[in-house]
Amino acid sequence: MFQVDTRKDAMNRQIDKSKNNFKEKTYRGRLVAALVLVILTIVLETVYFVYHISDNRDNVLQAYEDEQSQTVGILAGGLKGMAEDEMVDLIRQTVPVSGSTWGFLISDSGVSYMKDEDTTKSLEYISSVSAFDEYMDSLGGIVSEAAVPGTGYICGIFTDTDYVLDKYGTNTMEFYIIIAVVATVLVFGCILIEFAGRIGHEGRKVIALKAALAERNEKFGEYEKLTDQYEEELRNREMEGGEMKREGYYDMDIVDTLLRKSSDPELFPITFMFIRVRMGDRYFSRDAIFRIMDFIKSTMGKNHITAEVSKGYFVVIMYKTDMDMAKKAKADMLEKWEEFSKGAELEAVLKETGKGEDPRQVFYHEKDRLLDLTDWQ
Repeated sequence: MFQVDTRKDAMNRQIDKSKNNFKEKTYRGRLVAALVLVILTIVLETVYFVYHISDNRDNVLQAYEDEQSQTVGILAGGLKGMAEDEMVDLIRQTVPVSGSTWGFLISDSGVSYMKDEDTTKSLEYISSVSAFDEYMDSLGGIVSEAAVPGTGYICGIFTDTDYVLDKYGTNTMEFYIIIAVVATVLVFGCILIEFAGRIGHEGRKVIALKAALAERNEKFGEYEKLTDQYEEELRNREMEGGEMKREGYYDMDIVDTLLRKSSDPELFPITFMFIRVRMGDRYFSRDAIFRIMDFIKSTMGKNHITAEVSKGYFVVIMYKTDMDMAKKAKADMLEKWEEFSKGAELEAVLKETGKGEDPRQVFYHEKDRLLDLTDWQ
């Protein structure tokens, strides 16, 4: 007996140890998965922001370059017909000179003007336009050029890119973006710590959500059960003299019960679809009625309940369905009816329950009104 108990105890300890190991592995696995997810999110966010920072820089610089090119084009037109000295004077007056931006005038013979007199003298060694372009490329700024009509001169404006980015606040914006990325990393780190502390426990919000969904499904289940009972009751009633008893067969008790329970705000918006089938001289057989009801029900949604209110008259109680959704359901049903009807005509009218209205009163008022009308159109 002692040996048996010992073996049982050892087996139980082994089982408990296995369970604990499994829980520990699960915990570590989830923690690693969370860590990988956080790192991946941070990497993707960093790539995203770096891309948009670069793209924003390019857009700002391109916009400034386009504007500067237009200015240079206007300047070139103004220099037309002038002598070189006159052109230099106009450029000095028109283009502001600073450490970040200035104007220039060149020709095949060299640099006629560049920024100021000292700079112009320092560039006397440049004797061609191509050599000047190489020099400007080495400065790394925005260079806009335009040929002066009727002359061999080329005028232009140079602007430093850092000056442009600073002028339009791009550098400041990028600084704040970097701060935002760092803050995001810290937030994700805090979330990871919080997740590690709560892992293995189901969140209260998830529990509350499940409870709410279960309660809502239970409500709709109750309504569907009542409707199924209603349909089963109709199917099991006996025929009297080959005809259905009008008052006995078209029992509204179950429909009325549904309407009395339809004041729950969770069921709103509620829209009624009243349907009438015109069969001319044809006879409404029992099977025909149920075929029509089955057809209507097959075209409706999960939250829609179909019932017959009178001979050839049906209603669909459309829970959690506004007028736009109801119109779509009506259009789909009428389209499918063309193939199903075999000549019979189907009419449908929608009535939405307004805010603060009693669905039961809305239903009976509209039902009585429609039953007295010959034409529903």
